[in-house]
Amino acid sequence: MRVADTRIGDRTFLGNHALVPAGADWPDGLFVGVATPADARRAGRDSSWFGHPPMRLPRREVVEVDRRLTHAPDPLRRATRAFWETLRFLLPGLPAAVAALWYAAAFQAASSMRPLGFLAFALPALTALALLLPCLATLALKWLLLGRVKPGRHGFWSCWCGRWDFVYMAWTAWARGSLASLEGSLALNACLRLTGMRIGRLVLLGRGFAQVVDPDMLCFEDRATVEGQFQAHSFEDRVLKIDRLRIGAGATVGAQTVLFYGAEIGAGAKIAPQGVVMKHDRIAPGSRHAGTPIRPLD
Repeated sequence: MRVADTRIGDRTFLGNHALVPAGADWPDGLFVGVATPADARRAGRDSSWFGHPPMRLPRREVVEVDRRLTHAPDPLRRATRAFWETLRFLLPGLPAAVAALWYAAAFQAASSMRPLGFLAFALPALTALALLLPCLATLALKWLLLGRVKPGRHGFWSCWCGRWDFVYMAWTAWARGSLASLEGSLALNACLRLTGMRIGRLVLLGRGFAQVVDPDMLCFEDRATVEGQFQAHSFEDRVLKIDRLRIGAGATVGAQTVLFYGAEIGAGAKIAPQGVVMKHDRIAPGSRHAGTPIRPLD
């Protein structure tokens, strides 16, 4: 085991699953993409890297946004963000209230019913209701705060980003535990459709769909097999970019594959595990791909 001091410079972006070795003084403005191992010998100031092995990105989309929404927020923006961050402290209140109501109702039912009727009917019904209520609250919160989400770009300090982040945290605290018990079943598909996901018939979802960050952006067509991870958004330069992702009918996306927004997987196509599908990639129907980033297979 090696332990060493490591410094990450200013204005650095590290993507999901990026690997940054210890013991280096990384330069300012470094950009390391998703699933990319950084190389201290090659990394330079304001350089961008992606892939395995890492390759230099000669051009990267940089969106110009009012700095009050990214790096220099005014007091109003700070207050808005502080409001949504502080509101997170109330999230445990709903599960606690539901647990208290379940206990009171169960105690009342046990006192007034015969043991067999209580154990066979009342207790399962009360437990199912207690698991359902937080899920319904999460669903209501999503549509109340965000509505039908559309592709777009939002600065980190915007009110929209605060609401978007709060809905994600509420889903974690309230619904993910209950929905995890439905993973691998078509019942979870039905629940996810209510959040805005477009899921066709007989779609098989792998693990990890008990919580979906951008449900309105995802479209899975009939008989698709989906086990990957979805980057329907990115947060480069403190700007949230969000766009749609489509998996065609009968297509297969392998485990731990990362798909970026704007990508379309054609009908019957197969993406091998551990791959990365780049932004706005169009994968031909019936083709086979693998790698980081993905490449066609013979």
